[in-house]
Amino acid sequence: MVGKTQGDEAMLGRLKLTFALALAAIVIAPAAQVAAQDGGRFRVIIPYFEPLEDADRGFGKDVSKELRELLEDFPTHVSMEEGDIKDEAKRFDMKIDDLNCLYTRQLASQVNIPVAICGSYTEVSKDNFMLSAEVWDIQGSESFPIEAFPATKDDRELAAQNIYEQFERYSTTVRSAAICNDYYASQQWDNALRNCDESLSLNPNQIGTRYLRGRILYEMERMDESLGELETVIEANPFHEDALQLAGYIAAVSEQDDKARDYYSRYLDINPGNSAIRMRIAYELAQAGDPVGAMAFIQVGLDVDPENVDLHTQYGGFAFRAASDIQQEAALTAPTDGEESLAPEAAGYYREAIDSYVKVFEVKGTETEVRLLENVVSAYIQLEDLDNAIMMSERVLETHPSEDRPWLLYADALQRADRLDDAISALDRVMEINPEHPSAALRQGNWLIQAGRLQDAVVVLSRAAEGNPAQAAQAATMVFAEAYQNGYQQNRFQYTVDGMVLGKQIPNLGDDMLNQMNFWHAFSLYRKAVADQEPNTLQSAQATLPAFQEALRLLGLAGEYPASVGVNLSEIQSNVGTYIEIQEAIIKRGS
Repeated sequence: MVGKTQGDEAMLGRLKLTFALALAAIVIAPAAQVAAQDGGRFRVIIPYFEPLEDADRGFGKDVSKELRELLEDFPTHVSMEEGDIKDEAKRFDMKIDDLNCLYTRQLASQVNIPVAICGSYTEVSKDNFMLSAEVWDIQGSESFPIEAFPATKDDRELAAQNIYEQFERYSTTVRSAAICNDYYASQQWDNALRNCDESLSLNPNQIGTRYLRGRILYEMERMDESLGELETVIEANPFHEDALQLAGYIAAVSEQDDKARDYYSRYLDINPGNSAIRMRIAYELAQAGDPVGAMAFIQVGLDVDPENVDLHTQYGGFAFRAASDIQQEAALTAPTDGEESLAPEAAGYYREAIDSYVKVFEVKGTETEVRLLENVVSAYIQLEDLDNAIMMSERVLETHPSEDRPWLLYADALQRADRLDDAISALDRVMEINPEHPSAALRQGNWLIQAGRLQDAVVVLSRAAEGNPAQAAQAATMVFAEAYQNGYQQNRFQYTVDGMVLGKQIPNLGDDMLNQMNFWHAFSLYRKAVADQEPNTLQSAQATLPAFQEALRLLGLAGEYPASVGVNLSEIQSNVGTYIEIQEAIIKRGS
C-alpha cells in the first residue's frame, strides 16, 4: 500500500460534512411524515388481513376492524377509516379485498400514509387460525415483524390486542430511533448510540437505524465496529449507497485496500455513468492513502470516455502522487551510503502521469493549469529525461513567464544537465519575480559550491543573508560544511582556512556560528603550520610563525564552542604557544 497522507484529519472533517448532508435525507420514519398526520397523529393503513389456503375471510376482516378501533386511542398514531381505505383503493381500480401486504404498501406510498399494518393467516383447523403480521415503515421500506401466533374465531379481540401490543413495541423503536437521530444531529454520540441500541434491541432488522449506528461509531472513531455495522447493512441491502461509500472510506483509512476498492466499486456500479461521482470517490480513496486504487477507478471511467479531460487530470494527479509516495518509501529503505535511485515502480507511475497531463495539455493548451505542467516537468526530472524537462519548461515559460515555480523547475533541469550558468540565470529570474523566495539564493550557492566555485557561492549567499538572519545561518552552514568535509577531513587544511575566511564574510552571522568558524579556522591554521614547520629551518620558522600566532588569536575568539564539542581549548592553546616559542627560538638562533 502506498503510504497514508498527513491530510487524513482534514479528510475526515470533509467526509463528515459530505455524509452529514446525505444523512439529513435519512429519516427515521414516521417522524418526518408530517404531511401524513391526522390531528397531530400519524396515519396508519390497516387493510383486511389476507386469508391463505381458503381460510375463513371473515376472521381477517374482524381482526383488522378491532385493531383499527384500538388505534383510535393510540397517542401517536391513528388508523384510516375502513371507508377511506376503500375510497383510496378505488382510485387505483382496486378493492379493499385486493390489498395484500404488497399492494397495501404500494397504496400507502401513493397516498402518503407513512405506516402500514398488514397480515395473513391460515386456518389450521376449523375456527382455529395461525396469524402473522408486520408493521411497515413505508418510506424506509423496513418491516417490524410480529411473530406468528394462534387464535380462534372467537379470539378476534385478543388477536387484535396482541398486534396492538406489538405495535406499541414498534412505536418504541421508532421513538428511540428518532431520539437517536436527534442526538446524532447534535453530536451527542453516547446518547445517540444508547438510543439506537434500544431501538435495535426491539427490532434488529431496522436498516436505517443500523446504518445510523454505524455512522455514530464512525464519528466516535470506533472504526472496526462501524465497519462491522455497515457490512451488516450492506448484507441486508447490497444497494445501500451511503453504507457502501462510508464502508469504502473506513476500509481505505484502515489500510484494507482490497475491501475499500470492493465497496467503492459496488457503489460505482450503482452509478456507472456518473463521472463526477467516480472522481469524488477516487479522490476520497487517494486522500485515504491509496492513489493506485484511485487510478483504477478513474481508468474505468476513461475506458468509457477516453477523451474526458477531467478524468485525465485526476488520473495524472493520482499517478504523480503514487510515484512520489513509492519513491519516498524507497528512500526510507535505501542504504544510507548509497546514491538514491528512482524506484522502477515509481518511474512507471511518473510516465503515466506525464501521458495523462500531456493529453490534458493537448486539449486545453494555454488554459491548462500551470501546476499540471509543473508536474510534467518534475516527472521528467525524476526520470532524468532532462531534454524533455527543459523543452517542457520552455513551453510552460512561454505562457507563464511571471510565475516563479516554472523557473525554479527549469533551473533544476538545467543544473542537472550541466548547464550551470543557465541554471543560475534562471534562479536570478526566480528572485526577480519573488524577491522573498525562501530557497532560490541558497540553491544558487549550493550549486556553485558543488561546482567548486566557493568564492562565487559566498557572493551569492551573502546577498541572501543581508537582512535575513535565518538565511545567513543556512548559508554559513553550507560554506562551513564544504570547507570542513572537503577540506579538514581530507587533510586539505588550506582549503578549510580559505573556506572559513570566506564564510565569515557572510553578513548577519550569529555568535555560535562565528565561534565555530573561528575555532576551525584556527585549528586548520595550526595543523597546516605544524606540517609546514617540519624542516625546523629559519625559512620554515619565518613562514609558520605568523600562522601559529594567528591561530592563537583565533582560538581566543572561539567562545564556548570548543567546550560544547568536548575540546580542551587550554591544551590546544598551550600546544600552539609551544610551537610559537620554538619558531621564535629558531628565528632568534638563525638571525
